[in-house]
Amino acid sequence: MLVRSVMGIVEGGGAAVGRRWLEKIRTATNLRSLNALADEELLSINAEVLKKLGRWFELAADKNELGAFFVMVGKEYCALGIPVSELTWSLLLGRKACVEYLVENIELEGAHRIYALMAEADRVADFFMLAAYYLTKGYLEQTVLNMRRGESLSEGAIQKYFKDDFFFKGETPREDGGRGEGR
Repeated sequence: MLVRSVMGIVEGGGAAVGRRWLEKIRTATNLRSLNALADEELLSINAEVLKKLGRWFELAADKNELGAFFVMVGKEYCALGIPVSELTWSLLLGRKACVEYLVENIELEGAHRIYALMAEADRVADFFMLAAYYLTKGYLEQTVLNMRRGESLSEGAIQKYFKDDFFFKGETPREDGGRGEGR
């Protein structure tokens, strides 16, 4: 079964996938902010993402676990000033690096193996799309928090310009990071 091959990405091929992803990042001229980060930092986050991918394939991680992780990543990189467009593009490159690794490391003898590879590539794509969804959500939440600090934004203004269902829905985040009824 190809799931073992996907697990090989996490167990033994993670470094190879990470190097492939890093090369894609470094050659992407539109990723200026990410290219300013050290290789070690990028490879570290890639290793964490691949661990989550492994848990996703083992069915050990659900959308809540993945969501919490990628919301946190979105918030952290928002705080660093990395554009959300670069983050989502880096996820696309991560998906490509994983699928390329799978294609190169699986023996495709027979139609059933090709169909199985296509199914696993779809699961990899689903994982990275879910990652993009939650990363963007976390990034936007952090943007709202940043805008609320030092500025008087009403709940109506937030809802007018940020039409998302944030995790702090119903409660307006306070400047001190707590939750409450707003300012």
